[in-house]
Amino acid sequence: KKKKKKKTTMMMIGRQSGGAAAVVVAVVVALVAASCFCVGHVKAQDPPKSVTGYILMSATRNGNLIGLQELDTLAQQAATLPVTRLVIGFFDPTMTYIKGSNSLAGVGLNASSTGDFGFASLKKSISTLQEGGLEVFVSVGGWNYNCFPYIYMRYSVGGYGKHTPNYWKIDQFGGGDMNNCNETNQYCWVCEPPSEGTSLNDFSIFPEVPFSDTWNQAVQFVESGAKGNQTPQWHADMSPGMTWTDPKTGISMTIPGNDAYLQQHRDPYGDLVDLASDLGCDGIDLDYEEFWHADYFKFGQGPWWLPQTVYKYVAIVKTLMLHIQNKNPSMKLSTAASAVGGWGTSWWGGNLKGVWYWANLWYPSVIKFMSQGQNAGGINVMTYDLSDNPEFHECPEDGICTLSQQVEFYMSTYANNSIKANVGYEIGTPAYPSPTHDPTHQLPLTPTELNNIITQTQPSSNGGFFWEMFKPSNSSQVSPTQTAQAICKTLLPGNSRCTGVIPDVN
Repeated sequence: KKKKKKKTTMMMIGRQSGGAAAVVVAVVVALVAASCFCVGHVKAQDPPKSVTGYILMSATRNGNLIGLQELDTLAQQAATLPVTRLVIGFFDPTMTYIKGSNSLAGVGLNASSTGDFGFASLKKSISTLQEGGLEVFVSVGGWNYNCFPYIYMRYSVGGYGKHTPNYWKIDQFGGGDMNNCNETNQYCWVCEPPSEGTSLNDFSIFPEVPFSDTWNQAVQFVESGAKGNQTPQWHADMSPGMTWTDPKTGISMTIPGNDAYLQQHRDPYGDLVDLASDLGCDGIDLDYEEFWHADYFKFGQGPWWLPQTVYKYVAIVKTLMLHIQNKNPSMKLSTAASAVGGWGTSWWGGNLKGVWYWANLWYPSVIKFMSQGQNAGGINVMTYDLSDNPEFHECPEDGICTLSQQVEFYMSTYANNSIKANVGYEIGTPAYPSPTHDPTHQLPLTPTELNNIITQTQPSSNGGFFWEMFKPSNSSQVSPTQTAQAICKTLLPGNSRCTGVIPDVN
């Protein structure tokens, strides 16, 4: 079982091409005009070229946790691995960690359930990896730690009519009626299928932390620079572990996530920086994928706008920036980004289209912190989990439907908007579209598609990353080693690492 808290871009509603949406309305013109900024004369240094692999620490085989074992195996061969950076996932955004405690008990990594919950083993492996020449980041978020089952079911999967890509879950598990999607069936299993064995306790959201001075500084930053068609609105009442009643339906439920940070009055984002520092990490990776937030708080009548999600994302990044500057100024910060996140045309719901486009336009210093200069860990675009299903307009434009064509298209939206970004690859069977419900429209990474991306798109970027180091692949798909070697040979030609292999773990 390799997909718990998986990374995914999972586009619920088709990408909807520019087409009619390309006619930019006056509101957009006004927003852009209001958002112009001047670039200083000093050019920030680009981060070094990087080949990045993610590792899922909560992975199990035959019922046994093996993440720490896999990490140790990688550490022992660090000097020859065909990657330059390893990202360890995933940590809970509602985590608690007391600096110097040296325990993973409250961080949600789920790599061990005894003693220090794997802290000493994790720290030792990180040190060994670094001695072998690798950078090591810890990642907060991932799909499960972004998914609010009730809202995601009602306002994302079921919020745009019955003829949408994932409504089949409501049909299958709820008899076509959203009211039959409830706690007993994890809201029609919209976050994870029954085969994953999750409970509602496995899900979380990114919290607002109004009792934190640092969070409030970030909020002030967001509010002072707000240029969207709505002013920022904050929702501290939607705190993990609390009972919340949806004012739109009157339905009550518990907000997903751990409420220990509330009980202890702690800032999880500061705790994350402390944890990364105590582990000796080089950086932090932010994997923000709250589709539910965009769909619930959208603005307009269709096409819609998602300014509130841009504001929340920027507030989270700014909070991490401030903690890094105060606690560990040399620490790097990277972010995962949606494939459609750099595309600024009309948004028809169901994904995070344009979040990074608008964040860069309204708050350029935040994007630059992650993409240029000493703290730059990179903008990692999840150009995978894509589909070519014409029924839902999944191709971004007519004739741009293969995996490599879509990767090139989405990466160009970031480049065209002056956002330096890294290309994403997924090993094995994609998470979206459903491999059981719609396997014919999946776009897996095959040898041909890998070659196309490597030759057509990768040379324009300083970084490439893949999900995941030990994810299995079949005979028609490329392996983690093949993918890592291809990226490495493109970005670091002649480097001895590029002939290395990712070891098997028995």
